[in-house]
Amino acid sequence: MAVDQLSTVSKALQVLEAFSYERPVLGVSELARQLGMGKSGVHRILSTRAEQGFVVKTVDDRYRLGLKLHALGQLVVNTLELRTVARGPMERLRNECGETVHVAVLEGSDAMYVHRIESQATLRTFSRVGRRVPAHTTSSGKVLLAFGDPAQIDVVVAAGLPRIGPRSITTERGLRDALRTIRSDGYAVSVEENERGVVSIGAPIFGHDGACIAAVSMAGPALRMSTDQIPRLVQRVRRCALEVSQGMGFLDRVPRPASNA
Repeated sequence: MAVDQLSTVSKALQVLEAFSYERPVLGVSELARQLGMGKSGVHRILSTRAEQGFVVKTVDDRYRLGLKLHALGQLVVNTLELRTVARGPMERLRNECGETVHVAVLEGSDAMYVHRIESQATLRTFSRVGRRVPAHTTSSGKVLLAFGDPAQIDVVVAAGLPRIGPRSITTERGLRDALRTIRSDGYAVSVEENERGVVSIGAPIFGHDGACIAAVSMAGPALRMSTDQIPRLVQRVRRCALEVSQGMGFLDRVPRPASNA
């Protein structure tokens, strides 16, 4: 990122951080004086942030923080709680099966890894927290689409369905057919859809209200996660997902699909 872009981002954050419980509504002149910035620059920042939903203009031409920031804050809180609850079940799954275990959430058209317990095997898959991968190419992404908001399927289709691995799903009909099967089965299996020689198994994590809030997945080399091993591994991944769901307040043992889209 260029220096001028970093400066713009820094100034925008300064403006947002100027709002407080004591001063929840601020005008352009107030912010300019408080931050030592020019009024035109502050106005430009606020106008852009208002278009993005981070601030809202009041009837007296001042500004307050918008619900977009509240949503992002809730995402951070929920992710931190999810990581805490998921650690024990993920470690047990890794220790039982020996493969890398992830928790992912949907971010636009991608599945984003928010937690990871790495395999201790010499030959293993490599990933990192914060990595984003096209949702249609991973078991966790397909689980999130199958059990989440049906509108997200349209987002993924609109973004395109590129071939990432040798067996990636690349058509809308193929994706929707796969998601119907996943909703029926309660889990997803991805064989070389994101990376050659890699298999992953994913299952949904539900919150207290029954909504799918994340997915747990286990990934490893196809030579260890072979076809004859899949049923046993699926059972363990689903058990891990249920344990995390219950830790997040989910009481019903029978997941309810969001739709039949």
